[in-house]
Amino acid sequence: MAGPRTIAVGGAPLIVPYLFLTPYLVIFAVFMLIPTVAAVVISFMHWDILGTPEWIGLDNYRQIFADPLFIQAIVNTFYFVVLTAIPMVVLGLLLAVLLDQKLKGTALVRTIVFLPYVVMVSTVGILWSWLFDKGTGLINYYLSLLGFDAIAWLKDIHWSMPALAITTIWWTVNTNMIIFLAALQDIPEEIHDAAKVDGAGAFARFWYITLPLLRPAMALVTALTIINGWRVFGQAYVMTQGGPEASTFVIVQYIYLTAFQNFEMGPAAAAGVILLLLTLVFSLAQMKLMRAI
Repeated sequence: MAGPRTIAVGGAPLIVPYLFLTPYLVIFAVFMLIPTVAAVVISFMHWDILGTPEWIGLDNYRQIFADPLFIQAIVNTFYFVVLTAIPMVVLGLLLAVLLDQKLKGTALVRTIVFLPYVVMVSTVGILWSWLFDKGTGLINYYLSLLGFDAIAWLKDIHWSMPALAITTIWWTVNTNMIIFLAALQDIPEEIHDAAKVDGAGAFARFWYITLPLLRPAMALVTALTIINGWRVFGQAYVMTQGGPEASTFVIVQYIYLTAFQNFEMGPAAAAGVILLLLTLVFSLAQMKLMRAI
């Protein structure tokens, strides 16, 4: 009987690729997988950090779903996702198409467009809080020039969440732009050249060639946008602290307050598990919809 053989790929043992993956897998396990599993376990326990965890089954889930503030947080977060998802995808694609043109200074414009992403969320929140200020903010100033009345953006329950959405779009749309831009540059120019020879105009080439070839990037960008939308926290915490009247109170803020102010780790973990499930459900639904289109 022949002994075990070492399968090689390109002259290297098959185990070599896994050795290169090991650092990432270790980091993923330590910072993602293990905390996620721990959160699921804690969600079935009563634990106030200092005491001994006690198994209580589904009581934490019953508690949070009986809390009107948690339900409000789910509704608010869903509203935020609705406000940001489509604009983030559409504007990211438009910016990528514009910056994919071979014009002088395009590289500089790309850098300028991407710069907001490197700014810390606290700085973004303070900056846009000033811009949205009813009395001294630039946004109301320019609205007044157009004949509109000043809006109490961060003090009005009808405008507070749209203000957070505008801030988030300005801050993070550039990441979607980068993904779309990379995908656009992967499309062979020969395809567009052949379409030009056949008489296809710019819009026809975009609609029948560019968009279909961007479907994988579109699915990725949409999924990431939805996931990040459900995880919103910093902007709401800095700009509105969840107000006015809990109109911008989001799920992550509920988790933060429950865990680190009320020291109720079980309900906080349960809320985190619900957030994970909501993110998975909406992301999978979006991916299935993209395949069906």
